[in-house]
Amino acid sequence: MAALAQSGGTVLAGWSTGAHMIVKHAATLLPRFERVVLFAPFARFGDSLPGRITRAMAAGMAADAEATVRSFWKNCGVPGEPVWNPDWASPLAVGLDYLLRSEATSGPVAAGNVTVFHGDADRIVRRPAVRQALALLEGANFREFSGGHYPDPAVLGTALSR
Repeated sequence: MAALAQSGGTVLAGWSTGAHMIVKHAATLLPRFERVVLFAPFARFGDSLPGRITRAMAAGMAADAEATVRSFWKNCGVPGEPVWNPDWASPLAVGLDYLLRSEATSGPVAAGNVTVFHGDADRIVRRPAVRQALALLEGANFREFSGGHYPDPAVLGTALSR
């Protein structure tokens, strides 16, 4: 995050946890980029899914990481049968712990250069969680698209080419 905070550029984009990290560090990051595009951001993951569900996923990772991840991908709306790599299990377990602890608390931050996208059928980051993130991003634009947590590549292309 430190290297990103020192850089800058035309477009900064984040999806889900990546979008959360941008919201969490919005005061530092937003002024450094011309445009910021966030897909399914949240201020606190618990605003979307109760901690017990995230802890159950963590337990599932310990018992059968591949089945847990495949179930998560299905709930995200990832098309087809994504490739699984067992080396991902440990970093994903660490990521679940991060989701239980991390919270964006500073704000509101001037965010006229930010567009937030959210799928109308998102089962992972739900509407109230997106609203909480938007409350921290003063002046951000909001766009809803038809779909779930995993945005269709056409939506990504449209969002990033504006």
